[in-house]
Amino acid sequence: MANRTSVSSETAVDTAWALFCKLHDAPSRHHADQLVHWLAEDPRHVRAFDEALTLWALAGAVLVRPALDDARRRGADLQ
Repeated sequence: MANRTSVSSETAVDTAWALFCKLHDAPSRHHADQLVHWLAEDPRHVRAFDEALTLWALAGAVLVRPALDDARRRGADLQ
């Protein structure tokens, strides 16, 4: 039987994502404190948060790439 502190990696990434989105969408001391507290509970939470941030960064790159490619084709100044 799993104890209360066991954390599945999928659940941890889901929680990391939810906490990140709260902080990103509505920055507040309360949301930051929630994230910091959760990260301190278990070293696996830090890894899960890193995974969630990596996915966020990769998703952003996928969304930005077509716009950059289009701008380059048009010869737009990207500075």
